[in-house]
Amino acid sequence: MSGPLLRLDTISKTYRDVTAVHPLDLEVGRGDFLALLGPSGCGKTTLLRMIGGFLPPTTGRVEIEGRDVTALGPEKRNTNMVFQGYGLFPHMTVAQNIGYGPKIAGRDPEQIDLDVVRMLNLVHLNAVADRLPAALSGGQQQRVALARALVMRPAILLLDEPLAALDLKLRKAMQDELKALHKAIGGTFIFVTHDQGEAIDLANRIVIMEAGRIVQQGTPEDVYRRPASRFVASFVGDANMLPARRVGAEVAIGGGRLPAPGVDGDVLVVIRPDDVTLDATCPIGLDGTLAECRFMGPYQRLTVTLADGTQVIVHRPSGADAAPLPGVGDAVRLGLPPAACSVVAP
Repeated sequence: MSGPLLRLDTISKTYRDVTAVHPLDLEVGRGDFLALLGPSGCGKTTLLRMIGGFLPPTTGRVEIEGRDVTALGPEKRNTNMVFQGYGLFPHMTVAQNIGYGPKIAGRDPEQIDLDVVRMLNLVHLNAVADRLPAALSGGQQQRVALARALVMRPAILLLDEPLAALDLKLRKAMQDELKALHKAIGGTFIFVTHDQGEAIDLANRIVIMEAGRIVQQGTPEDVYRRPASRFVASFVGDANMLPARRVGAEVAIGGGRLPAPGVDGDVLVVIRPDDVTLDATCPIGLDGTLAECRFMGPYQRLTVTLADGTQVIVHRPSGADAAPLPGVGDAVRLGLPPAACSVVAP
C-alpha cells in the first residue's frame, strides 16, 4: 500500500481550559522506529494514547493504513501498546500471558500454540515459559509484555516509556533487544521517551515535542547536529550556545562568518562539545583559558573560559593516542568547524 502507515491530521487534545496537545500533523511510514521525545508534560504520552485509541482526540483524524479509525476503540485498531507498568496477568504463566490475546480474538488453538512458541523464541524466554510473572526479573517481564503485544501482529506497536523502570545496565540491554526485535519482525514501532540518548540510539526518526507542539522532527543526526531552536539544542545532548549577531544573512564569530538567513538581530551559535577542537588553524577560532579538565572514561571534558566569561565545553577522546593537553590555567585556542555550527534564535 502506498502512502504513510499512520497519518494524524490536525489532531489535538484539550481538557477543559488546558490544551495537552495543540493541533498537529504527523505521518509515520512502514518500518519506522519513531521516538516521541520531550520533557514530562509535553503531550507525548497523550499523543500516543490518541494513536492507540485510549483517548479520543478533541479535533482531527487518525488514519491507519488509509482507514479513518478516529472513532474506534483500541480493540478495533491494528495497534497494540506496551505500558510502562507491563500489565501482566499475575496468575498466568509466561506462555499463558502471551497466548491470552489470540485466545480472546478467537484464533485457532493450534495456531495460538505455534505463535506462542515463535514469540518465546523471538524474546528468548523459552526456559521460563511455565513461570509466573512474580518469578521473573524486570527485564524478563518487559520481554513478556513485548511478546504479548507482538503476538497480535499489530501494524503499529506503541511503547509508553517501556524501559523507564529498569536499572541502567538492564535498560541498555533492553535497548539492544528492542532494536533486534524491530529488525527481526520488520514492524513499525512508536515509542515515548524523555531520554534523548535512548531516542538517538533506537529511533530512525525523532519527533521532539514541547508544550503540546512538535518543534522538530527528523533523523537522530538531524536533530542532534542541526537543532531548530534553543530548546532542541539544549534538550538533545550537551550544547555550547554562543551569543552572536546576525547582519545581512551572516553571523560573524571568532574571525569567521557563518551563513545564517533570517532577520537581523541577536542569535545563538550552537555547537556540540564533541565538535569543538583545539585546532588553531580552524577558520573560526576563540581564545580562552583552560579552567577544568575532567576524565569521563571514553572522553575528557574540558571547560574553557572565554574573555567575556562565557564557558565552552569540549569533549576530547581519552585514548592512549590522544594528544597531550595544556594545563589548567593555560591559554588555548578553540576551533569551531563551520559545518558543525547552527544558528538559532536566542
